[in-house]
Amino acid sequence: MIGPVGTAENERLTTRLGRERFLRKQPAGFGENTTVSERIALAAAADAKLATAAGTMSGTDPRIAAMAAERARAALASNGRRATAMTLLLSVPEEMPEAEVRGYLRPAYEVAAFEDVSIVRENRAEVLAHVSAVGVPAEMLVKADRAEAVNSEATAKTAAAEVEVAPDAEPAWSVVMAGVTGLEGTLLLLEENRATMEARYPKHFLQREEELPGEAATAELILTGLANGAKAAVSGGDGGVYGALWKLGEKLRVGMEIELPEIPIAQITIEACEVTDRDPYQIPAGGCVLFVTAEPERLAEALMTAAPQTETAVIGQLTREAARVLRNRGETRYLEPYRGGA
Repeated sequence: MIGPVGTAENERLTTRLGRERFLRKQPAGFGENTTVSERIALAAAADAKLATAAGTMSGTDPRIAAMAAERARAALASNGRRATAMTLLLSVPEEMPEAEVRGYLRPAYEVAAFEDVSIVRENRAEVLAHVSAVGVPAEMLVKADRAEAVNSEATAKTAAAEVEVAPDAEPAWSVVMAGVTGLEGTLLLLEENRATMEARYPKHFLQREEELPGEAATAELILTGLANGAKAAVSGGDGGVYGALWKLGEKLRVGMEIELPEIPIAQITIEACEVTDRDPYQIPAGGCVLFVTAEPERLAEALMTAAPQTETAVIGQLTREAARVLRNRGETRYLEPYRGGA
């Protein structure tokens, strides 16, 4: 099984604690006339204060702990930080043999050095991996003034100056995607449905799994992007690229117009989702990153130089309107709220 962790629990908490009202509350500094540039700057100032991040996954694939570690590292990088310490909590079924538990730990140790690892045995059918990360600002992104509090619209004007855009000269803000959507989900679907896939497709086709990019470069790629024209970033995870787009919109309090055909996707992802009746744009998407920039050419060049094998594409634009629109060859639909884990 794969998918958002604790979706039912999240829905209950949303109702019980009023999480939706909290998410929709405008942060200090936002107003009716706040420009997109100012909203981006305010979000960046808020992100700069976040020194921790987490990544969580559940399932039966031994790679989930490693994927959770990469999610945590990528989420921290989105705040302009490089992880300095990570901890892993692995919740496993009560009767799981030690050798099988080690099978989940081994891939995780290959991608991260953990300060602490806790293993808990519980009455569950699947394994849950939760990774917490703490970090310091990446040297190339350190700015003394980014730590200033944002308390008013006047401060929003100051924050806008950080992105070097005059309030009366609003640029076009592009959404640039690096990596392919559904990377995590494809790997997990192929593993969990190996027999079905092998019965339907020739072996040489399934070997194309090796062509999918790895996740290890995600955090460094985000930091590279933030140092080369990107002013905001959101890494993929539960909810797929649709979930990441929604979280990007919520983070910046903006609308967007996205061209669906421009979103990078691997053919094997489409095939795996067809066999398993899944939406390729909503399966776990760790390994891709959404950037916001007013300099898409500069950003794309820097990303391609840093990771030549990673596909990069401009997939849309931000807008001040609330609508988050998906366009697909003349058809128009709207993104729906992402209600999975944070």
